[in-house]
Amino acid sequence: MAQAEASLYSESSEPVTLHNVAYAPMEPVFQAAPALPTGRPDPALAYPAAPVSISLPASKPALTEILPKSTKMIADMIRQQAGLVSGDEKILRLRAGEGIGALLRRAGYSANDIASAIEAVADKVSLHRLQIGSVFQVAPEGFRFSTKPGRDIYVINHPESGWLALSALRPVDRYISFFQGVIDDSIYRAAMLAGVSEVAFNEYTRVMGFSVDFQREVRTGDRFELLYEVERDGIDGKVIGVQLHYAGLLLSGEQLGFFRYNGDGNAFGWYDENGNSAARTLIRTPISGARLSSSFGHRKHPVSGFNAMHKGVDFAAPRGTPIIAAGSGLVLEAGWKGSFGRYIRIRHNATYDTAYAHMARIAPHIRQGTRVKQGEVIGYVGSTGRSTGAHLHYEVIVNNRQVNPMTVRLPTSERIDDQHLEAFKATVAAIDSEVLSHGKVRFAGAVPTKNVQ
Repeated sequence: MAQAEASLYSESSEPVTLHNVAYAPMEPVFQAAPALPTGRPDPALAYPAAPVSISLPASKPALTEILPKSTKMIADMIRQQAGLVSGDEKILRLRAGEGIGALLRRAGYSANDIASAIEAVADKVSLHRLQIGSVFQVAPEGFRFSTKPGRDIYVINHPESGWLALSALRPVDRYISFFQGVIDDSIYRAAMLAGVSEVAFNEYTRVMGFSVDFQREVRTGDRFELLYEVERDGIDGKVIGVQLHYAGLLLSGEQLGFFRYNGDGNAFGWYDENGNSAARTLIRTPISGARLSSSFGHRKHPVSGFNAMHKGVDFAAPRGTPIIAAGSGLVLEAGWKGSFGRYIRIRHNATYDTAYAHMARIAPHIRQGTRVKQGEVIGYVGSTGRSTGAHLHYEVIVNNRQVNPMTVRLPTSERIDDQHLEAFKATVAAIDSEVLSHGKVRFAGAVPTKNVQ
């Protein structure tokens, strides 16, 4: 048996016989990888490959293509929608404690008409949110009121369908205004005397405020110019919107000119003719209408009486004057800080911080860790801490070292993207054409020459 087993495992290639049964010689089996089951075929492959036509959804139509235009007289809309000739119209205002039902009773509507009219309009607007003084234009066959700018709600008694409600867009008239003027003692006074819209002028000073200190740099004889668009309600003539498109300034013979560009994404903003942004990391003076009462540098301290380095600038202003963030950033400190009184410090980027001291109070939403935007109100002028009168102590800190806020070089934002440059140039050309249509030419030249330090 041992001899038989020995022959069974013999390395010979000849067949081995054991108990009269022939066995083939054993060979090793090599398996490179485990055999995996094949995946189930996609059921879609069983269908014939017929071409499929897909219709893409149509773009959402503009409201002007859907809604009718409001009419000056409600009788005109009643005639358009119901084919009726309306009776006399009257103007009623919603009184305190009064609902729309009580107002319609004052207008002479029956109880059934009031109920049907309210049922028709309830799906259009929340009647509980109507404000005291809301104006209703009422006729026997229907009435009109408004809950949002530029939109009217009409409720009309149709002879076949009964009471129905519909929305309508109020017509808007647009006008372009261009003004040029010479500054005497105040740019604000000169602009108002010229007839400039105060809304447009406020935007003008905001845009120019990145480059110009209006409190100290503007001189008698300097010239200003601005072009803006006014939107008026086509029915009552009220101004509903003002948008500045161009701001120019001739400052001691040096030129500044900036244009609004409503491009996509980051391209929106204000730029000079070469596409350089008007915006800067920081606004030089974070308070409006203040007087510079103490400059940066060595001085005799008004409280201690000792000569010391004044590491900021002081702006005297009435108590409660709003203080704005000079730039967007993160609030590092917000609270009481010894002799500084109520104090805020903002980190704008890896290089620039700003600090604000002696505030009467800090805006309620401002605290350590809050993110603020440039121009946002962060506090109010006061005289807290070691102070002799209401003022703002303002510091600009570069790489953790206080510098003179009035002379520090403030970097601009990036240029407009090259992909938007051609469209921006077309915007500049359109503004120049509009100025020419007023019989004038811009005096702010192609390249602003003011070197802001």
